[in-house]
Amino acid sequence: MKKPLKKTLLAGLGNPLSGDDGFGPRVIERLRESALPCGVTLLDAGTDLLNHIESFAEYEQVVLIDAILDPERKLGASGHVEIVEERAFSSWPETSQGVHQMSPLLGVRLFRTLHPEAKTEICLVGLFVDQVSLSPLYLTPGRLDEAAAIILSL
Repeated sequence: MKKPLKKTLLAGLGNPLSGDDGFGPRVIERLRESALPCGVTLLDAGTDLLNHIESFAEYEQVVLIDAILDPERKLGASGHVEIVEERAFSSWPETSQGVHQMSPLLGVRLFRTLHPEAKTEICLVGLFVDQVSLSPLYLTPGRLDEAAAIILSL
C-alpha cells in the first residue's frame, strides 16, 4: 500500500462460516500479515456494519471489503474481484439477498444521511458471486491475494 495521505479504514464484511461470504474477514486476515502504513486501521466488521458506520466520519477514506451477490451476473463475472466506487454502487437496488444485518449500500446511505457534511471517500472491494452457499465456490487463496494487492495499491 502506498503511504496514505488519508486516514483509512479497511473494513471486512461477511460471515466466514458462509462460504464466499467470508471474503471480507479473510481479506482482513491477509492484510494483517502485510506491512501497512500509519493511518490505516483494519476492522473485521463481520455481519454488523450498522455497529460501525458511525465511525466512518473519523476517516478520510473507507474501503468496504465484501462479497457481492449478483445471481444474474449483471455487475461482473462470478469470482471476479473489483473496486467499485461509491457513485457506482449507490445506484444499485436496495433489495438484494444477503446474510448481513445491513448491506454496504444501505450502510453507506445511512452514513450519508447521518453525516451529510462528511468528506469521507468510500469504495467497495468486492468478490462477485452468483450464489451464497456454505462451501466457498470462488474464495481461493489466489483471490484473497488479488484482493489484498488491489487494496494495497489504493
